[in-house]
Amino acid sequence: MTEHTLKFDFGRFWDDEMADNAAMFREADLLEEAAYRIIEHDTDSPEAWARFSEAKALADAKRTAAYQDWMRIKRAMSKPRSK
Repeated sequence: MTEHTLKFDFGRFWDDEMADNAAMFREADLLEEAAYRIIEHDTDSPEAWARFSEAKALADAKRTAAYQDWMRIKRAMSKPRSK
């Protein structure tokens, strides 16, 4: 009985990890969309391009963090579990 519960909890752990990671990627997507909205109608303004660059850098940093987290999850999932 305990073993069955532990297996469920282990699977639930990975589900939670992957859901959190997917949320990180989604946040990066939203940040990138917001960045592009800045220059959508104002491509001539240096101020708009500066704001875009800052917003895009933030989105890129979030995506990089999400990718690094995904690699961490993949490495951890591939490690053999101790019984």
